[in-house]
This record gives sequence, structure tokens and C-alpha cells, in this order.
Amino acid sequence: MKGVSRSGTVFAALCALLLGMACKRQQSAPLGAAAPVAGAIVPTAAQAPASAPAFEVATATGKVEVQHGPSWVPIGPGDRLTRSDVVRTAPGASAVLKLAVGTEIELRSGVEIGLDQLPSGATVDLRRGKVLARVGAAEALAITTPNTRTTTTNEGPARFVVQADAQGRVSVAALEGSAKFEAGGKSVKVPAGSATASTAGRAPEDPERIPEDVLLNVVWPSGERHGETAEIEGRAAPSSTVSVNGTQATVGSDGRFTATIKLREGKNPIDVTAEDLSGRTRKDSGTIVRQTPQPPLLKPEAADLWKK
Repeated sequence: MKGVSRSGTVFAALCALLLGMACKRQQSAPLGAAAPVAGAIVPTAAQAPASAPAFEVATATGKVEVQHGPSWVPIGPGDRLTRSDVVRTAPGASAVLKLAVGTEIELRSGVEIGLDQLPSGATVDLRRGKVLARVGAAEALAITTPNTRTTTTNEGPARFVVQADAQGRVSVAALEGSAKFEAGGKSVKVPAGSATASTAGRAPEDPERIPEDVLLNVVWPSGERHGETAEIEGRAAPSSTVSVNGTQATVGSDGRFTATIKLREGKNPIDVTAEDLSGRTRKDSGTIVRQTPQPPLLKPEAADLWKK
């Protein structure tokens, strides 16, 4: 009887020990947390949720908006943006977004971008328009389009421009430091003061020096104008943006542009402005005169000579 009693005591002590270990393990886990499943990926601090603020609006001029679901909401200086936001600027508007210490991007007129923030650095999805990036020496930034990728070269501070137009042409210019441009399976280094481009996802052109002068040649209509509209044509450097009286003109890959403007009777001042990829501008002005329509000639009324 004594042997049986001793065995029961040992068994009870062992059960109490196992029960205490189980309770201790449950207390060490956060309240309400499920036990990890074998093979599951446990989130880390580097994997920030999409709703975590990652970008800040430094400046905003004109109509600048962020997309929340199906709606577009105005934003201004001090607003925080998340890595899942889409931002756009209206014609004539601009904004500066601060991504990190010493790193920011400037959105020019008519831009739309998607934002992202990865452990390796910030990523901007450029959907249309022109952005200017300023990147600190210790920071990394990538600007992507459906077929291209532009990144810093980690060789010090950099300042570069990326532009995506409606014809599928993506242009890159390095203003300070250097940038790396990838498209069509080819990568080129763009040194300061040079530019390159890719059309429809093809391999980029070899970088060339940015011309010293901004090209703008305007072909002004000649002769008398009687219609309600007039065509303004000319040529600028490829990748330039051209506006006629504030309205953006259509520019081809060869730099040729055209715009249709409305005319009122009398003198019509016309201002044409070209901005090259690096942001320099040149302006040309002229006047088109629309002639005043002449009143119709009055037909003489037939006199009833037989009447007295």
C-alpha cells in the first residue's frame, strides 16, 4: 500500500508541473493573440500596413487631390498620405511631397502618381505627367511606369526629372548627381546634365547632353482670319511641354506641336511657352487679327411704278 501511495504522489506532482508550464506559456502571449501556425509569415516592423502614414504634403498650389475609394478629396500642406494613396494635380496646379529627410518629389501640372514605401526606399508609380525628384545621399527612390524604372545610383545626392506623356514616351534628365534608367531589358546611367528617353517600353536611347538653349519655333498664321478658330503650329525640343495661352498643346516625339485656339473679333494676343525637360522655359508672342464680318448688303425693294 505504501508503494501505491508513493506512485500516486509522483504522478500527481508530474501533472501539476505540466499544468503550470501550460499556464505560463499562455500568460506570456498577448491577450487575445492566436498561437503561431507552423510555416506562417509573421509580420515585422518593416512591413508597415498600407494605412500607415509615409508621405507628407509640403506645399500645394492649385487643385491637388488624393483618391479615397471612388472619390477625390482636396489635400494641402501638412496632410499625411499613405502608401496606398493616389495623388493628382489639376492643370496649372503643383505640389511637393516629402518622402524622407532630404528626399522629396515635386509634382508639376497634370500629374497622377501612386505611392508606395518599401524597406529598400520609397517608390512612386508615375501614371502621367512630370515629376522632379530630390534625393538625399543616404536615401533611395524609384520612379516607375508600366515599362520603365528610374532609380538613384547611390553615388551621393541626386536631382532628376521623369516625364511620362500620352504617347507612351518616358523621358529622364539628371540635373545633379546621376540616375539609372531601365527599359526594354537595357539599363543606362544618366549623368548630370544629360537626358534619355524610351518610347513604348523599348530600350532607352543613349544619354545626350541637354542643349544650352531652349528650342521654340512658332509658325504664325498668315493672311486675314475670318473664322472662329486658328491653328498654331511649331517645333520644340523632344520631351518639351508647350502651352498656348495657358492651354497645353499636343507635342509629338519629334517636338512638333499644334494647338487650336478660339478667336474673337479684332486683335487676339497669343503667348506660346515651351518648357524643356530640365524645367527651363522660352516664350514667343504674337497677335492674330480676326476680321469683323461685313453686314450683308441690302437688296433694293422693287418699286410699284404702276401705283400712283
